[in-house]
Amino acid sequence: MKKVKRRKAFDVEYEQRAVRVTDVETSTSIEDWDKKELRTKAAYFLLNGVPEFSVNRTENGKFKLLAAEKEFHAAVSSGVTEINVRIYTFNDKNAELFSIIEQLKSESMGAMEEGYLMKRLVQEYGMTQDDVAALIGRSRPAVANTLRLLTLSPEVVGLVESGRLSAGHARTLVRVPQSQQYAFAEEAIKREYSVREMERAVKAFLTPPEILQQEKEAKAAARGAELKAFVERMRRVYRTKVSLIGNDKKGRIYIDYYSPEDLYRFEEFLDMIESFDRD
Repeated sequence: MKKVKRRKAFDVEYEQRAVRVTDVETSTSIEDWDKKELRTKAAYFLLNGVPEFSVNRTENGKFKLLAAEKEFHAAVSSGVTEINVRIYTFNDKNAELFSIIEQLKSESMGAMEEGYLMKRLVQEYGMTQDDVAALIGRSRPAVANTLRLLTLSPEVVGLVESGRLSAGHARTLVRVPQSQQYAFAEEAIKREYSVREMERAVKAFLTPPEILQQEKEAKAAARGAELKAFVERMRRVYRTKVSLIGNDKKGRIYIDYYSPEDLYRFEEFLDMIESFDRD
């Protein structure tokens, strides 16, 4: 008989041992999962070993899988007959709570799925965003950002769930009226926007035209000041008249000379620069 180890996790006692996969009950069947994904995970398990699973003891002497259903079916498809488990003894409500937390701690869920589970913790179990963050090992802003996805229009949510739109892209649409979110999302997909480009498009939409014009003029003025400072610096270094025609993207720089001594000084500058390149 195998030695049974007892430990505590989150102040909850559990028993750690191996059980037969036929004794584990699941909420899904192997047919509910993508076969290609299961084969990929099964191959990984064959090379790296099968992970430990969390189960709840049931009244009929079996065990109810608490999380990682896809991983469990992949492990079974890899040919294992026994798995290492942590056996808990929860009532129905605590089993559900533990299952939600374990699912959120895994990294195999989509952003919308995570949002729905986080919302359950907040609404059904009275948790704060700080509570959720502490339980699943993430920052409070990360939890808040995931929950914000649930405020998007159903059409945009569908795009995220289908994988056509990333969660990062979708989050930029939270401030856009729901009636116009889908149009923004479709445009982003069509034009293959990066998240940064999407943010700029949303900002341009939400910002009044006069404010955008003021920002544009302020940026142009700042670039002009930088160019002016650059020309002044060249005048001090070359000790002669320097003129610039153009902008920060393209143009011409004119350096005047008034004597052979000026040319000789410029030549010395070039010799110095070339010596640095050789070194």
